Amino acid sequence: MNVQRDILSWIAFFKPVCADLSEVNLKLPYADLLVANLLIEYIGYECFQNAVKTVHPKYVSCIIQINKDTSFVSDSPYLHVFDRLDEIHHQIQEDELAGAMQKIGYISGTTDVYDLPNGKKLVRLDFINSALR
Repeated sequence: MNVQRDILSWIAFFKPVCADLSEVNLKLPYADLLVANLLIEYIGYECFQNAVKTVHPKYVSCIIQINKDTSFVSDSPYLHVFDRLDEIHHQIQEDELAGAMQKIGYISGTTDVYDLPNGKKLVRLDFINSALR
């Protein structure tokens, strides 16, 4: 199976890092690609900028959730599990994220929008280090 071979080759160099992304003196290894799906909402623009500057990747890909007149947590029988999540949640906007990334030297690339059935949408935003252009 090609997938199994690919995963095994990927595991050979993948090293997970346990880090507090809110730390000012954050230490993270370099990577060509930084993927941050549904992360920025929980650390905010400034902490995300710091993480990106620390990793200094060529490319950044992230997914944010846009909520249209609804809570960021969808209705479910498990809603109570997320009661205190709003204490750390940051509502992220596409244009503000693009501006925050531009301030640290990243240019907007691909943007894709995925509509969800509950009136929300996921937005994928890709960025390229301006030094590559």
